[in-house]
Amino acid sequence: MKNKIIFMLLFLFIAGCAGQQRSIKYYTLDSYDITLPDSIEPGRETPLPFVVEVIDFSIAGPYNDARIALRTDSNELEYYHYHHWAESPGHAVRYFIWRILHDAQMFEVCQLRLTVTAPQFVVTGAINKLERVDVEGEAGAHVDGVIDFVDVRNNRIILSHRFSTFAPFTDNAPMNVFAQEVSVIFRDEVFTFIDKINDHFNSD
Repeated sequence: MKNKIIFMLLFLFIAGCAGQQRSIKYYTLDSYDITLPDSIEPGRETPLPFVVEVIDFSIAGPYNDARIALRTDSNELEYYHYHHWAESPGHAVRYFIWRILHDAQMFEVCQLRLTVTAPQFVVTGAINKLERVDVEGEAGAHVDGVIDFVDVRNNRIILSHRFSTFAPFTDNAPMNVFAQEVSVIFRDEVFTFIDKINDHFNSD
């Protein structure tokens, strides 16, 4: 009888532990306001007469991971076990940038993959840092990278937009706040990239 009680208690303990297991949460880059900047003309009637393709972005090794990176010191990174990106950072960044360029109607054609019409220009770039920061009382989201506009005919970079942006928030902010801030950073940097494209072709 005693053994049976011990067995039942052990069973209930194991079942309770199993029931308390944390599930992995996944986060996306998918929120922006296309009407925010006054300097850009989304929905304009005359997009630039180019066929543009958004191709892969290179992601620095430590950040090319589904797990979200946390910087805890100047040269120290950790990875969250229960907080992941919903898709690989390279795919997420590429699709997010394409959506903004497409919805802003910047170009006559803006595509994610090669179609019947070969692109005249490609948008690509690199992400050097994509991390949550918690170092000496400073917390926030940090994204460092470059977005390039490349002429396919001669494989020449027409213009580059380099950025290193930090968005602060409280150190106990939910991870969803981090994902939102990363989305805002990418949104704002793509709008700045659009401004540079407009300035370049309007000056010709």
